[in-house]
Amino acid sequence: MTEDAKNKATIYCYWLMSLYGVSIVMIGTLVPELLQYFEVSLSDIGFLMTIQCFGGILALFLGSRFAEKVKKSLIIPIAFGALGLGLLVVGYSSSFLVLQTAFFLTGFFIRITDIFLNSFVGQIHQEKSGIYLNRLHMFFSIGAFTGPFYSGMLMKLDFHWQQIYSIIGILFVVSALLGCWFILPMGKMHQTQTPKNRAPLNFLEIIQDPKIWILGATLLFYSFHQLSVTVWLPYYMENSLGSSKEMANLAISLFWFGIILGRFFVSIIVKNQDPARLLSLGAFVGAVLLVVGIYSRDMSLTTSAYFLVGLLTGAVIPLAFTICYKIFPEVIALATTFLSIFLLSGQMVGPWLLGVSAEMFSINHAIFLTVITLFGCTVVWKLVSPPIASIPTKPALR
Repeated sequence: MTEDAKNKATIYCYWLMSLYGVSIVMIGTLVPELLQYFEVSLSDIGFLMTIQCFGGILALFLGSRFAEKVKKSLIIPIAFGALGLGLLVVGYSSSFLVLQTAFFLTGFFIRITDIFLNSFVGQIHQEKSGIYLNRLHMFFSIGAFTGPFYSGMLMKLDFHWQQIYSIIGILFVVSALLGCWFILPMGKMHQTQTPKNRAPLNFLEIIQDPKIWILGATLLFYSFHQLSVTVWLPYYMENSLGSSKEMANLAISLFWFGIILGRFFVSIIVKNQDPARLLSLGAFVGAVLLVVGIYSRDMSLTTSAYFLVGLLTGAVIPLAFTICYKIFPEVIALATTFLSIFLLSGQMVGPWLLGVSAEMFSINHAIFLTVITLFGCTVVWKLVSPPIASIPTKPALR
């Protein structure tokens, strides 16, 4: 395998991951349009993310089972193209039932793409897999930061929400076709390599260790927080604080920009810090700042608070996975699948529960769920004993 072919495939994977980030986050800016077009409730919109996560859980079991048995360089463009077609179906949805079906399909192919992108990049850069996987997910964050600007700009140009989804769907399909040149030729060259870790997996060894449950609970709380903010922060800014669409889009973009910076800084300082203490402190301070920002009823303070929360807690997910890899080095695949179930469960419940709470009370009160879950992270991380201080300096996954 030549270095040029390897670099070309890596850049292609970075591009796919950035587009993936755009597609995930842009829904937050489109919530008011979806509510108006389909005439549904807030909980119905939140349930879209639940349906998407159901598709993701199904893909998680299938993908983790067959990840080492198929050609990743073939599956990646196929799955990404199918995801693009799913986004086109979203764009052409004439009823809410069709939209729900489309979200289930996108959830399935999002997770398949995610599994195989991680596995492929990790294997073609086996010597420096942590560094390259961290970069891969940095591009996801960059795409997530860009998503609100993409949808906001097109809305300002009077594009309909269906057109916005259709355009990103077309970009996905075109990018998948480019895989024939960027990544598909690597298939035969790469498949001759064998993974380093082929130790037998023991499920009971994992679930009997309390640390895996502590890490899982952390991911449950934080993924609840992160996706709830992504979906509902723009709606809260517009309907509760009276902000413009531009300001609401800026708020969610700054939240993700904070996550980008947080992951970068933590990857530098974690070598000399206990990650459990670092993340529990970050979650606690972030929760306190959110309380101040939300209670202030001030757009600038609230926006600043969510930016700082992103900065202080952005590394929760990558560090949780990296700590997991340190504890279970011989059963990484199974441990990753187990933690991913917690991650998807938080994403499945969060936006829906916040939508239900907004209907029962108001969005002003429901938004405090994003604070409560950060306090939950703080409590959980305090339970990590003894601290795991010696971990790689480069977080491995998103």
